[in-house]
Amino acid sequence: MTIIVDGAQTKFVDGKLALGYFNVSFNAGQYPNSLNGNLQITGDQGVTIASTQDEVAAVAKTVIQGLVNEDKGATK
Repeated sequence: MTIIVDGAQTKFVDGKLALGYFNVSFNAGQYPNSLNGNLQITGDQGVTIASTQDEVAAVAKTVIQGLVNEDKGATK
């Protein structure tokens, strides 16, 4: 699985810089069983403006795996 942290959206809250979300793109698998897309990883998912790319990618991987597992459950 390839996960790319493209950047972050920030905003000012009470005069201080705060994280809005990280932009993440991903692709996994090979045709015909491939999956690709984009995610927004927010502070509610345990990241901060000081998080590293690796930390954000780890959270994104967990989210992606959860989505895949949720989808597998729907097809049974």
